[in-house]
Amino acid sequence: MFTLAPLRRSARGCTDLNAVIAAFTEGREMTLALKDEPYPYAVTVNYAPLVRDNELYLIFHGARSGRKYELLRRCPQAAFAVTLRSVLHLTEDCRSSNYFKSLAGDGEVEFLSGAQALDALTILMHHHGSKAPADRLKVSMQPMLQAAQIWALKVRTAALKEHPLP
Repeated sequence: MFTLAPLRRSARGCTDLNAVIAAFTEGREMTLALKDEPYPYAVTVNYAPLVRDNELYLIFHGARSGRKYELLRRCPQAAFAVTLRSVLHLTEDCRSSNYFKSLAGDGEVEFLSGAQALDALTILMHHHGSKAPADRLKVSMQPMLQAAQIWALKVRTAALKEHPLP
C-alpha cells in the first residue's frame, strides 16, 4: 500500500490510511503532472480509484496518441492532485482563507490492455455514474479499445489535506 506523504502543516493532514483511500472515491477528476522538457506537462483527466492486491490505483484513459500518451511511454512516473472542495472566503482586512479538501501524491503509471483494460474502464464508468451492468458495458466498450488507452496509476505516496469549513 502507498505511504502517507508528510505535510508542512501536519495539523491539516489526515493520518488515517482508510480515510485517505475513502477520499479518493469522492473525486472524479485529477490533474496529472508528467515529465516533459523544458517544463512539466499538467493535464486534467477523469479517474476512478481501484484497490487491488492491497494497492491503490487511479484508473484513467485517453487516446493512443498525443502528448500524454507519448510522455507516459517515455516516463511512467507521475504526480497528481485532486481538489475535492474549495471555498474561498475573502475579507477586507486581508484575513482571507480558502477552505479546501484535496489529495496529492505520486506514483507509477501502468499501461493496461485486453481484459484488464476493459475491467478498468468498466470501473471508471461505474465510478462516474453508469448504472449499466458490467457485462453490457464491456460489450459496448470493446470496440473503443482500438483507439483508447487505459492506464492505472499505482499510488506510491498520497496526502489528504483539509482546511475545514468553519
